[in-house]
Amino acid sequence: MRYIQHPVTLELIPADEYVRVVDAPFVMDDIKPYRSMATGEMIMGRRQHREHLRNNHLIEIGNEKQRPAKRGPDPTIRRDVIAAVQRHWY
Repeated sequence: MRYIQHPVTLELIPADEYVRVVDAPFVMDDIKPYRSMATGEMIMGRRQHREHLRNNHLIEIGNEKQRPAKRGPDPTIRRDVIAAVQRHWY
């Protein structure tokens, strides 16, 4: 079993229970330039990327908001239950 020593209390904590809290800002690098598959233009940074998506009505796969699917009751379930009851009771 691995242990991690807490930096303040010096207590040994099992590695799978250790939670490290980082109290610092996170700075994200800009994206690397790429050629748009939709228009062929070069996209040079994150700001241009967002504008390009918005102007061309595009979305990034994985970043879209998920909506729950609207589904009604499955009609085959009712049929299968009736068939099963008829087989075993009649």
